Amino acid sequence: MSPPQITAREFEEWLNGAFIGDPKDAREYCTRTMSPNYLRFSAGGGRTDFERAVEKVTLFRTICRKWEAPVNFIVQEGNKIAVRCTVSMIIGDSPEQNMELMFMAERDNEGRFENVWELSKPIDETAD
Repeated sequence: MSPPQITAREFEEWLNGAFIGDPKDAREYCTRTMSPNYLRFSAGGGRTDFERAVEKVTLFRTICRKWEAPVNFIVQEGNKIAVRCTVSMIIGDSPEQNMELMFMAERDNEGRFENVWELSKPIDETAD
């Protein structure tokens, strides 16, 4: 049985939770929203399992100074979901960055994210 569909707002809340919140609560957040079999692949390389996700969420919640990621597009079929977001962020001492995030995932029967693929690219602010 597939998990119930999630709204764009619920997805935003999930994604925001990876960057905004108390770093001490990162494991609880990951346990609640990600399968123990969580596996994320990033285009261009990079693989994140559940334990590495906990480490990353802890780090992001520690150093993220700005995070805004409204959903521009969301589509779902069964346990599969595809999302496009535009992100504005400031991480650590870096200048503000804007990027497009394409996110595809499968969720487990409990609605937790399990297999995730993502592609991000900077938004060219100078393009006409």
